[in-house]
Amino acid sequence: MIRASRGAARALLLSTAAILTLPAAAHAADAAQPAAAVALAMATGRVIGVDGTYLVAAEVSAPQLGLRTTTDREGRFTLALPAGPQKLVVRYPGLADRSVEAEAGAGPIEISYADDSAIEAVIVTGPILGSQAAAIAQQRAADNIMSVIAADAIGRFPDQSAAAALSRVPGVAIERDQGQERYVQLRGAPERWTVVSIDGMNVLGAEERVFRFDSVPAVVIQTMEVNKTLTPDQPAEALAGRINIVTASPFDRDGGHVSGDIGYGEMALGDGPQRQGSIRGSWSDDRFGVVMALAHYRRNQTTDNREITWNRDGDLNTADDFSFRSYRLERENNAAQLGLEYRPESGGRIFFNTLYSEFIDREQRNQYDFQLSRAGTQTAANRGADSGFVDGAAYSSSFEYGRYYSDTFTNTLGGDHSWADTDIKWRLNYTHTDAGAYLPLIQQYFGRLSLVYSGATSGVPDLDLYTTNRSGTTYSRGTALSALPQTGSQYDVFIPIVYSTDTDAWTGQLDIARDWTSLGAEATFKAGAKLDMRKASGNTFSGVGTTPVLQSLAAQTGGTWSVTPRITNAQWTSDFARGWGVTQIDNIGLRADLDALLAKATAAGLYKSSSAVQAYDRFAVDENILSAYAQNKWTLGKWEVLTGLRVESADIESRGAVINGTVQTPLTVQQSYTDVFPSLHVNYEVTDDIQARFALISGIARPSFGEIRTSVAVNDTSETVTGGNPDLKPERAFGFDTALEWYLPGAGLLSASAFYRRIDDVLYDSSALIRDDRYDVGLLDRTGYTYTTTMNGSDGKMAGIEFAYMQQWRFLPGPLSGFGFQGNLTFLDGEFTTPEGIKSAFPGLSDRLLNASLFYEKYGLSARLSYQWRNDWLDEANIDATDQTYWAATEQLDLSLRYQLRDGITVYFDASNLTDEVGQRYQGHANRPVETEGVGRRFMGGVRFNF
Repeated sequence: MIRASRGAARALLLSTAAILTLPAAAHAADAAQPAAAVALAMATGRVIGVDGTYLVAAEVSAPQLGLRTTTDREGRFTLALPAGPQKLVVRYPGLADRSVEAEAGAGPIEISYADDSAIEAVIVTGPILGSQAAAIAQQRAADNIMSVIAADAIGRFPDQSAAAALSRVPGVAIERDQGQERYVQLRGAPERWTVVSIDGMNVLGAEERVFRFDSVPAVVIQTMEVNKTLTPDQPAEALAGRINIVTASPFDRDGGHVSGDIGYGEMALGDGPQRQGSIRGSWSDDRFGVVMALAHYRRNQTTDNREITWNRDGDLNTADDFSFRSYRLERENNAAQLGLEYRPESGGRIFFNTLYSEFIDREQRNQYDFQLSRAGTQTAANRGADSGFVDGAAYSSSFEYGRYYSDTFTNTLGGDHSWADTDIKWRLNYTHTDAGAYLPLIQQYFGRLSLVYSGATSGVPDLDLYTTNRSGTTYSRGTALSALPQTGSQYDVFIPIVYSTDTDAWTGQLDIARDWTSLGAEATFKAGAKLDMRKASGNTFSGVGTTPVLQSLAAQTGGTWSVTPRITNAQWTSDFARGWGVTQIDNIGLRADLDALLAKATAAGLYKSSSAVQAYDRFAVDENILSAYAQNKWTLGKWEVLTGLRVESADIESRGAVINGTVQTPLTVQQSYTDVFPSLHVNYEVTDDIQARFALISGIARPSFGEIRTSVAVNDTSETVTGGNPDLKPERAFGFDTALEWYLPGAGLLSASAFYRRIDDVLYDSSALIRDDRYDVGLLDRTGYTYTTTMNGSDGKMAGIEFAYMQQWRFLPGPLSGFGFQGNLTFLDGEFTTPEGIKSAFPGLSDRLLNASLFYEKYGLSARLSYQWRNDWLDEANIDATDQTYWAATEQLDLSLRYQLRDGITVYFDASNLTDEVGQRYQGHANRPVETEGVGRRFMGGVRFNF
């Protein structure tokens, strides 16, 4: 079934055809442009940096002939030249232009900056400037609009993880979880709109297509390419952009090399340790190379958390429940990489690369909830928004020692070859991901207390606790309590929270490319085909299944159950006000008690672990995508034009069941659609240092596997159906980008860019009436039932303007010339129409993003003070605007110090969240905070080595 927006596709195709005539006309009108020379032979060579390493994306040109090219990741270049000596000019950010004489057909040319002491090339030998210069060179050479984060010349990456590095890219917002950078919101768009690839192969995010960037350590990264516009040779399944993580290759440097780091630090809140270590080794000769890397990071963290419910009783002007929480976490990231590469004497290469990364979060929860709205004695007068009191309020506790996990295992076998003047690339990839959580929650229900509260509108309420006196149905305040009673639970309930997603993906890809002459200009034609076969299974979480009472379960197995023996004498560690004392629970020991009880109950047939998952949350989805593309790139003097078309055909099968009480009826739904994605990319060199870009693009974002699950729950009493939507359409976008880039001395860049996207079929949780007979199992007509699921909205749009500036201020005198600045400012706007016809902002979209870094790099010292800020953004959309939740504006200040003791040895110190910022969510208005979270400052110091 064809579901492409044909009108928009036709418009893009007509625009492509029209704009193609512009460069040719401009080229013909440019009298100063020399006539094209006839290429008789190829000149080849390599560009080497000041420290003997290869320069990537250095521009090599023959100015008199109007010819130019850029070096590959090994510093190599090829340029077609006429017979006789020719002048070549090499340009690279932060380095002086280098001129050499070359002759086509002669031996390879080596152009090295290492042998010229007169060049002030030392400015790009530090980790900040080295990384910045490499990034600018690759960005300038790109066919599309992109931002780049690169390792410096000797493989040092400027940050500890992919997520931390991406936080400084223009238009990128980072979503943190308990202080740790985790998800990327490119141009403020929902995380699902950004796709990730590793070495050019798309990787399904382990968390329902969403990728965790904190699981990729710096040691395995050579470059990250943030593609904001996609060319036809890139998969179209991204609305906001595509982030390609390029891993280290054994041929990035010649010979043998070892690099790594070791560090240790402390979390200020709770005094928990953090540690990290990584090592990467590589070796290569002319034919064979191998690279291996290992990385480990762990931190023990305490998190302050307060949550407030405002809408339980229908009155948003009064706080209904207070939840006091303390989390103790042990978070761990591990990664390993192995790369093998062989280069036959006849040319080309065959390689195999495997990468494994994992994230593990072992969470201990201590939580106490106070239910004001259910107090025995209360009036509107004594329950104010910020302060008040109630008598006879019930309270409960929740404890768990649980585990979150996410891992990615990707393997690629590929080859690059040349045959009959045609470049041929092939790739075979297998990727497995799994993610989920098991949170075995134990909830206790106690008696009643009297409460006096204040500070509710700040998000950090302070409570005075009292006993409660009861006379019939009347409750009154008793004696004051200095500590919360933690014993005397009436009953304990086991609430298992379980969700998981497992995916397997197989990919085969073939690309061919050939240089030729088209319309009188140099051109490169490229075409290819790709097949993705994906399988996903698991369950979402929309509610809990069986919740046994633990005292009863223990009695049935001949034992007893009590939390009391696991109450410790250790007080909560907290920077937030509380007003009363409380001690920690031995969660690990309590978990051991729970596991032992569940094992006995399972053996006795009293409990089944499978009952923890709601049947209608389960899914099994097969997704096959066949795609093909063709594109052509013309180079006409100062103009470069790339245009082409990509076609993607998807076949999806979703398997599940219709659940009606205890009856489960299997149901399978199939869906097919084909989309056409035209695109146009135009680059114009205004001057030697100014480049203008324009692009027309289209793209798609596919729903998560849980959203398109077939399984639903039917309730014939309430006439409702709840669950997945296998007919859900993907979100589609059409739009344009434009950019102006000014490349400055000192490895600098000043740029401005703008974009616009029109988005159709935006995903949104909603309800509608059933209009078909799909769920008419059991011979009962359910047409007209209310169907609650994810649906498609309409009329979405998103636009933005990005400004960026980075430069070392070499014009300053003496030691001051080491100062520099990296910063960007983004303005965003976007909205869509819900299925109910209501305008809504996109979740995750901040109107303004600011990233600013002041750095100093000279005399072996590399220092950077970084500030990040974003204003409020929508967290969860709701039909009722007063019920929507938002994240309040956030900011973070970090410090990074590096000092090179000697060649190959650097000491470092990192300090994060220097101003001890907290995160806060609110409901409808900032004076109704629903969650406040603090993690404190953190510090890390250590040694980096590179030999």
